[in-house]
Amino acid sequence: MISFALVDAFTDRPFAGNTAGVVSAADGLSTDQMQRIARELGQTETCFVSSTDRSEVDLALRWFTPTVEVDLCGHATVAAFTVLAGEGRVDWSDDRAQLCCATRTGTIGVWLERMPSGSPRVMMSVGVASLAPAPEDRLAVAQAVGLAPSAIDASLPLMSDRGSARLIVPVSRLSDLLRLEPNGPGMVAYGKQTDYRRFTLVCRETENRDSFVHLRHFAPANGIPEDPVTGTAHAVAAIYLDREGLLPPGERVVLTGEQGHAIDRRGNVTVEVQRQAGRITDVRIGGTAVITARGELMARPEGL
Repeated sequence: MISFALVDAFTDRPFAGNTAGVVSAADGLSTDQMQRIARELGQTETCFVSSTDRSEVDLALRWFTPTVEVDLCGHATVAAFTVLAGEGRVDWSDDRAQLCCATRTGTIGVWLERMPSGSPRVMMSVGVASLAPAPEDRLAVAQAVGLAPSAIDASLPLMSDRGSARLIVPVSRLSDLLRLEPNGPGMVAYGKQTDYRRFTLVCRETENRDSFVHLRHFAPANGIPEDPVTGTAHAVAAIYLDREGLLPPGERVVLTGEQGHAIDRRGNVTVEVQRQAGRITDVRIGGTAVITARGELMARPEGL
């Protein structure tokens, strides 16, 4: 049998934030088996944690949507280390821990800090996405995502993150963003023409005045019609707004982003921006999570 957990990430209360599947003991599972389990659990992403013989890393992480493996997932990582801490598999006896984890694209740092509730706040390094201006085809983009063309913020550019096949779309008013009904087929069709698989909508108007951004994020081509609260998208949004001169100055800037309100899955992401000589050198994202369910798969999936 294979044990799993369902965990609500980027929140401190159950049935909010973004739910991830976690298989915290994935040693011996093949890629096909992990994909089948992720499909069975049916969450936007499931994180699989394995041991490793590499002396320089502590654990190995892999992430799967119901249809594809992805390079990195913030909320599922926060979920996974919340589970690992609860299982006693992370040594944070001094209320903190720092780990190095292997992924299919390299290693990442993960940090745990005990909160007053006793649960960890999990932060992870996601590096610095390389952004470039996207073609200014605003009418086609608006139609693809389901916005009125006038809802796109004329003061900010469309931006491309080709490393994650992401298009960043600025939206002027929070009301327009919240009432958007996403056009999944339109995004898939537009993506086939342009190679975008992720659409991150960024609004500087927020519900909480302390938030730096309100997001909605869609990846229907990856089996995710709408992601409730997206850690990596917040990191990219911070880089995007910094590029436009809209983040506070300083060598270490800690921000809070908000997401999930439109689909009643409110959550918050902590974003830490680190700079040297005025340039961003690293971005860390994270938050807290709540374990809502544990179970066991009664059958081991065969390969696909």
